[in-house]
Amino acid sequence: MPRLGSKKSRNGCQHCKARRVKCDEQRPCTNCTRYGVDCSLLTLRTQSFLSSHDASNTPPSQASSQTSPDNSSGATVPLLPAPFSLYAGSAPDIDGWMQDLELMHHYTAHAYSTMPGMDQAKQTWGFVVPQEAFRYKFLMHCILAFSASHLAYIDLQSRPRHRLLASSHQSAAIADLNRVLPDVTPSNCHAVFAASSLITVNAFAESASNSATALVEIFQLLRGMNIILSGSEALIHGGPFGAILRQIPDQPKPLPPLLSSFIVELQSLVVDIGSSSPVAYTAAQQLIDSLNYGIDNSTHPAMRAVMYWPIKLNQEYIDALPNAPDEQVRKVMQQYLRILDLAGSEFWFLSRWREVAF
Repeated sequence: MPRLGSKKSRNGCQHCKARRVKCDEQRPCTNCTRYGVDCSLLTLRTQSFLSSHDASNTPPSQASSQTSPDNSSGATVPLLPAPFSLYAGSAPDIDGWMQDLELMHHYTAHAYSTMPGMDQAKQTWGFVVPQEAFRYKFLMHCILAFSASHLAYIDLQSRPRHRLLASSHQSAAIADLNRVLPDVTPSNCHAVFAASSLITVNAFAESASNSATALVEIFQLLRGMNIILSGSEALIHGGPFGAILRQIPDQPKPLPPLLSSFIVELQSLVVDIGSSSPVAYTAAQQLIDSLNYGIDNSTHPAMRAVMYWPIKLNQEYIDALPNAPDEQVRKVMQQYLRILDLAGSEFWFLSRWREVAF
């Protein structure tokens, strides 16, 4: 399986380097613009200009006293950009441990309870998963990213800071998890499962990149993680996180009215598609199956269908999505987005995808 993430840039800004993400090296870079923070590339250019300007207006005697002893050319040594601080007006917290404590407190006090599942599953997310995270750094980064995303969602004033923290921890989690994926063992498969779940949730929660391309990337992420964990499914079910996967008790359940209407519309779409687009026909039928699976096996059927359908899809359909899909392919995806919108009314991390256009 290809590694998650992207290639490195050599001359990127300080924020991108700290987050271990690719910088496009524009001034300001796209990532800093997106998260509403000052880009160090602009700072460096300004400081370099000021240094050069000061040097040209400084008497020779003073200029010589400001140069490095080892600099034989006598040119002024430019100032290094100041370290980035997420707390404006305060000294930089080099280790960031105070921020991480804030995020962990919020996770164990509030954020974990927003995860799907029955009470036992929520308790597992809130207490058992953090204990396992002390053994695996990639899982700890996932928890902190989820907590930061939740804070960004509920606190508008601190949104830029927490979105940047969420992105930083998500990038670190993916980088660390990439080192583990080639060797998933009975010992670490539980942490890999929890991290995979949180990485996917965090990807959905990243509201700054709600686009068709981002959604296709999440589909590929879901499919890749499913392949990796398929060999450990029995171990995970019987392990400390088994409650997260446990199905609801087998009892008669009324069909949710809105989901029922979705199924009727999808069945009508299947008939309309017929043989005109085999790829769209199969995808529509798989979406119906995913809805029925969610209704039968989860207290949150829309959310379960949102996560399940991308895994069951044929790769042909996913490959067709970014390349100006035909009308039938678009119609199926529009039905999925309606289900995603319904799930987003129940789970904050699935919201804000309503405006995605295919």
